[in-house]
Amino acid sequence: MKKRDLWVISIMMIMAGFISSCEIGSSGLGEDLLPTDDEVSLLYDTIFEIHAYPVTGNPLTTSATNFDPNNLMLLGRVEDTIVGRSEAAVITQFNSTSGYIVGPNTEIDTLMLSILINDYVGDMEQEITISVHEFQERIFFDSIYKSDYDVEGKFNPVPLVVKSIVPEDGTTVDFVIEDQEFIDKWLAIGSDTNFFQNDSVFKDYFNGFYITAETPSEEGTMARLLLNNTLSRVSLNYANDSTEVDSTAGRDFVWTYFSINEYSSQKVNTFVNDHSGTYLSTIIDSKTASSAYSYVQGMAGVNTRFSLVSLAEWMAKSPLSINSATLVFDVVPEEESGIAIADLPNRLMLGTILSDSAYEPIYDYIVLVSSQQASKFGGYKKADAEGMFSDTTYVYKFEIPLHFQYMVDGENSVNDFILQVDDGKINPRFSKLWSNLPTNNRRIRLEVVYLKL
Repeated sequence: MKKRDLWVISIMMIMAGFISSCEIGSSGLGEDLLPTDDEVSLLYDTIFEIHAYPVTGNPLTTSATNFDPNNLMLLGRVEDTIVGRSEAAVITQFNSTSGYIVGPNTEIDTLMLSILINDYVGDMEQEITISVHEFQERIFFDSIYKSDYDVEGKFNPVPLVVKSIVPEDGTTVDFVIEDQEFIDKWLAIGSDTNFFQNDSVFKDYFNGFYITAETPSEEGTMARLLLNNTLSRVSLNYANDSTEVDSTAGRDFVWTYFSINEYSSQKVNTFVNDHSGTYLSTIIDSKTASSAYSYVQGMAGVNTRFSLVSLAEWMAKSPLSINSATLVFDVVPEEESGIAIADLPNRLMLGTILSDSAYEPIYDYIVLVSSQQASKFGGYKKADAEGMFSDTTYVYKFEIPLHFQYMVDGENSVNDFILQVDDGKINPRFSKLWSNLPTNNRRIRLEVVYLKL
């Protein structure tokens, strides 16, 4: 036998002897490092004692709050037997321009408002009729306006223009204004340059437009507008003595454009929700409501409010170290809810309710946002592959270990939560979820993994 073979056999025999001499005792790997009187074990529990009921959503801030050129605004109506009727209207200013040349004997050939429609939600087979009114109250870019802004008496009820269109995503709709009284308002400016060189004076004179939409569809249609886009604007084709060119036969008409942008043009979305005639109307805002379902709707329609009833029991278990805490909301199956999975909101959001009824994001979310990991907080619509209970196919889950740890430790007394649509300002859709009833196999629950110290 060669020396190399003897060397290999020797190594194998040494390794075998080493392995056979290693036995894991009943104490477990590493337990000999712990004090003998300590008992530490990883535990799992599910908290079902949760009090939940549907509430009317707080008004949303829908005025311009940032310089986002892609900011969407809702326009139209959607309707459902579950949550009722929801309507959205739009108020928008338009800006002055130095491109307009003042002069005597002004004549207007065409005055037109153009709106870029990004997409639609709802019925796209039937026409939607859009009405443009003159708004008659000044709104300000440095002010905050909410979705419940009252427009009563602040616009001319007689529309400047009405137009019916068949919904088509990504289209620009032109509204030619032929209302003589509104045209005369432009002509009355004459040669006064102050209106076009001073944007504040201009907006004191032209307060903007109030835009509404309606459809005969039972389901309804909601357009989503891109008003900050350069294709959304007011266009004026005019002529006056200052635009005349001697070599031209007749008047020399020119176009000028008044922008609707994200920097100086205020816009407000107003929402109205009517739950009349629905089962939801009999239980919303009732703390004693007992329903198999929970509801969450965009446009400040309806949210779910809840608290952890058994928190005191958990605080009595302290000291605890929370490894994970997952709040779970299961979606009612499509065959029972009547809501297609594709129509569910893509993400829900969880917050706490402050003493003034305002909402504040959960601490876990704030921490993850600061570290650019907000997606780890959860809340996304996801298929549930566990198959532990019934046939529920989709679920929304939230990771809240930090907040729950603070609650258990007594460092955070906020035990009042709100569940809402994450992008509810631009999303009219809603979810129907299983509630906290004990008869629901997949009721609202908090799944906890923790150490008992």
